Amino acid sequence: MEDNEILDFVSNVGRLLLENGAETYRVEDTIGRILKSLNITNSETFATSTGLFVCIQNHTKVNRIKKRSMNLERISEINNLSRKFVSKEIDLIEAKEKLKIIENSNLYPLPLVTLSIGITCFFFSLLFKGGIYDAISAFIVGFLLNIFTTFLSKKNISNFLQICLGGLFVAIISLINLNIGIGKDVNNVIISSVMPLVPGVCFTNAIRDIFEGDYISGGSRIFEAIVTAVSIAIGVGVVLLVWLNIFGTFLIGEVS
Repeated sequence: MEDNEILDFVSNVGRLLLENGAETYRVEDTIGRILKSLNITNSETFATSTGLFVCIQNHTKVNRIKKRSMNLERISEINNLSRKFVSKEIDLIEAKEKLKIIENSNLYPLPLVTLSIGITCFFFSLLFKGGIYDAISAFIVGFLLNIFTTFLSKKNISNFLQICLGGLFVAIISLINLNIGIGKDVNNVIISSVMPLVPGVCFTNAIRDIFEGDYISGGSRIFEAIVTAVSIAIGVGVVLLVWLNIFGTFLIGEVS
């Protein structure tokens, strides 16, 4: 078994974990366990949220992490794969094939994800003490939001701009729903509908990285979470500001 072949495998494992939102200490620990199971002790791994460096003997591979998302199911699948490899249930060839399947698979179909996000927004509205019509409006906005953000992601638009446009989209559709009679509390609908954009898992992973001593990764993830939150605020705020300046009220025709 050649070092380059092993290096390619563990690098791909680490890359996929980082691209799908895994903590950096999890990436380093997973690669370390795989290499240990192959009796490779002369190795070093350094992971950040934007890069992965793996060195085996005199061979080094660097992976630039350009795309990042949050897919806990894919992380779980990769973890299960690594456990099977470490326990000798599968060999390297089979592990590489299974890893390729995981990378290329869509674990959940888009219609199911879109419907689930709509339902999530529906119940967030009720949780925030909105009425049933507010919840219905939040369902519609959340449902359409996922379709919109999926379209943006296919256009290779930067994450900052995607989130900003997502917030803008949420505010516009929420105000339209209000003015056609779907929902009464536009604030409740907007807050409920932007919840899928809120970087809660990213912030949690940042705290976990910091507790593990990965201050670079933890700090960068916290900054990413702040930038995401600011992007949402900008998108929503611009729409509300423009709308109020034009109509003077959220509900067109309402006496201000």
